[in-house]
Amino acid sequence: MYSLRLFPSIHLLLLVIVVVMTGCDTINPVEPIPGYVSIDSILFETDYPVQGSSKYTYTDSWVYIDNNYLGTYENPIVFPVLASGSHKISVRAGIIENGVSATRSAYMKLATYDTTVVLAPNVTTPIKPVVRYFNNLVFLQKEDFDDGGVSLVSTNTDNAPLQLTVQGDTNAFEGASGAVNITENKPVFEVATDLPFVLPSTSSPYVEMNYKGNTEFTVGLFITTTSGTVLQNPLLNVRSSSVWKKIFINLRDLGAIGPNISSYKLYIYSNLPYGYTSAQLYFDNIKVLY
Repeated sequence: MYSLRLFPSIHLLLLVIVVVMTGCDTINPVEPIPGYVSIDSILFETDYPVQGSSKYTYTDSWVYIDNNYLGTYENPIVFPVLASGSHKISVRAGIIENGVSATRSAYMKLATYDTTVVLAPNVTTPIKPVVRYFNNLVFLQKEDFDDGGVSLVSTNTDNAPLQLTVQGDTNAFEGASGAVNITENKPVFEVATDLPFVLPSTSSPYVEMNYKGNTEFTVGLFITTTSGTVLQNPLLNVRSSSVWKKIFINLRDLGAIGPNISSYKLYIYSNLPYGYTSAQLYFDNIKVLY
């Protein structure tokens, strides 16, 4: 008698347990375990005679998996990927546009690094991206201060001169660098490229340069219109830096490209700050490209 009453109760209890456990799996399903990819840094290679210096390591990685955007990361980074097996990983080198940290972008002048990796749950796969300029880029100006001459000339004989660092100068960046000493006797510094160049209206030209110094400076363009008028167009004020930095200046974003212009010249300007008896600036690897 008792057994006939107990067995149905046991069956009912087991059924309730199964239903509850199934319901828990539905509410809290087992989460997939990601694989991981690590990037320490992005290396940079150039054809030096044509493209100039490659002395720079890009610190931002714009990452794509199978051509789909995954995220932007500051290196070094280890990031999860919810996928397994063989997949295409693409990395674009990121820059800070015009020296403004809020305007990060994938640098449009560099080709994307592509590789194929085999991902597995809980396994970290390291990749070592190497990026290069696109082969069809045009380099209008290229000054590395290493051939004994300088293609940037003073706009006035009374200006503080741009000179080459001497061998062994610890302020130099790579080989020789350009050095300026602004003093009370020569309180203005301004140089411009010696030869004019033409900028296309259908692309985004950039100025790249390495710099350091204890005073700010201005980068701009001298513009010669089709009627022969020469205009001075200051584009960007660059803050002082006690360590070498690299800046990427997007000329189109700054409104430098316009109609009825026959040629341009790049210029750099600074003056002695109030209260200073002297100020120093250093430049290297100045490029104008599109």
